[in-house]
Amino acid sequence: MSILGALPTAALPAGPAYTVVLLCHVAAALVGMITMVAGIAFSIKLLAAGSRPVPAPVRSYFSPGTNWAGRALYLVPVLGAVLLGMSGGAYRLTSGWVLAGAGLWAASILAAELALWPAEQRVRRALAKAATEPEGPPPGATEPAELPEGATSAATEAARLVVAWSVVVVALLGAAMVVMVVKP
Repeated sequence: MSILGALPTAALPAGPAYTVVLLCHVAAALVGMITMVAGIAFSIKLLAAGSRPVPAPVRSYFSPGTNWAGRALYLVPVLGAVLLGMSGGAYRLTSGWVLAGAGLWAASILAAELALWPAEQRVRRALAKAATEPEGPPPGATEPAELPEGATSAATEAARLVVAWSVVVVALLGAAMVVMVVKP
């Protein structure tokens, strides 16, 4: 018997294809988690800057566009379903740990979609607006732009939300990862 309980060791999924899909599943979860932690770090740097010039790495992280690295979280359940199918019945969708992990993942993605990523977009818009306002740097300047008063309050308010919601998402993802590894 294995440490996983009633499953005999021989029944556990194995093979190179399973291992590759498992590694991709874990990598997608880690990329999503690392992106959330980066959001916390860059938001804290933005908050620390106040009305001083915004550091270039912060402007780069919050450049206009979509946080595609964070969307790697959508690969996690897809690859998880593939793993369930490849397990030969050793793991089932009805297993408590699978349902708990999927539920925690769903809660994290809902928090990201409904609160975190919209807050990141607000930071992006505030920084983009600051770069185009007269107080921004002249064309070709290498010095970072100082945020005008209105942009400062909009960016800092949104950055606080990014920190708060990123912490929630990271906690939910961390709990899901623990459930998936421990398989209680």
